[in-house]
Amino acid sequence: MIEQFTDRVLEVLQREFPDQGFRHGDEIGTLTDGEVSFGMSNLCAQYQQGIFNDDNFDTAIRDKFAQILQMLQSSVEAIPENWDDAQSRLRVQLVSAKLTNLSSAVTFPFADDVHSSLVIDNDGGYAYVRQADLDRWNQTALDAIELGKRNIVISQPQLPLAIMPGDVRLVAIQTGDGYDAARILIPEIRTQIIRELTGTVDGEAFAAVPNRDFLIAWPTDLIPEIHQQLSETVAMDSRQQSHPLCERVLRITAETIELT
Repeated sequence: MIEQFTDRVLEVLQREFPDQGFRHGDEIGTLTDGEVSFGMSNLCAQYQQGIFNDDNFDTAIRDKFAQILQMLQSSVEAIPENWDDAQSRLRVQLVSAKLTNLSSAVTFPFADDVHSSLVIDNDGGYAYVRQADLDRWNQTALDAIELGKRNIVISQPQLPLAIMPGDVRLVAIQTGDGYDAARILIPEIRTQIIRELTGTVDGEAFAAVPNRDFLIAWPTDLIPEIHQQLSETVAMDSRQQSHPLCERVLRITAETIELT
């Protein structure tokens, strides 16, 4: 569904904005104009919910992206020139190391073929922060990362930590804001997850970030068969969903993240 939806959106954008250079992004379900990546997941969900339909599809897509492009072309650029304009929009992000548009982006290894990165949040997408941007802002990468984490927390101070129904105790984060997987980088969020699963902040848990828009965790004392089933489901999700990340399960504490 997401691939066909993305193709349909791209057809509209290339017709309505021929000079913008829209094309498929490196990940399934994304488009890019060469500078900003635009995820189609939320837009596709709106279509499925009937917020717009086949009769007004072209108009809805045109109007949505006209607003986005106007914002990007205004004084609030995709990558702001000034630090005062950039700092509140800075976010940390988890991305596949296989993406081709990361060559100049500030990245750090996370796990296997996954990097953590710095992005500027935009309406409908985000743009990767480069070392040249940090130099212009007179900011260090470490300081920017900490601010990017804090901005995610500020953006949703009441974290919707969902308790999954069933006999196995599972918690998940799926806000749809594009930074759900990246929340595993934030110690206070890991602490919330561990407290929910174990009743203590000093424990540990298994967690997984199979795609950009999903974080799931479960206790470490599950019977091996159930743990294996969950691990296989995580790997399958990472292969099949848009914005794929890590196929492997992680072991987390409030202070650490390790591959199992």
